[in-house]
Amino acid sequence: MSRTTIFSLSVVVAILAIILAIYYAIPGVYHVLVSGTHPPMQPQPTHIVLFVVIAVLGILVALINRPKPNR
Repeated sequence: MSRTTIFSLSVVVAILAIILAIYYAIPGVYHVLVSGTHPPMQPQPTHIVLFVVIAVLGILVALINRPKPNR
């Protein structure tokens, strides 16, 4: 895979992860894929942390693989 492809995919992953982290942080909205002790209408701290970590990793991969400028 080229650096441009990896850069683009990692930016998309980071944006999606940020959107999902915000979604799981909103109270009063039914959160899908929830099980365990937290009710589905409450913010899900484990999901929020997971998606923030994925977003940070996506941003780091994007920074490492950003396309080189043409000279």
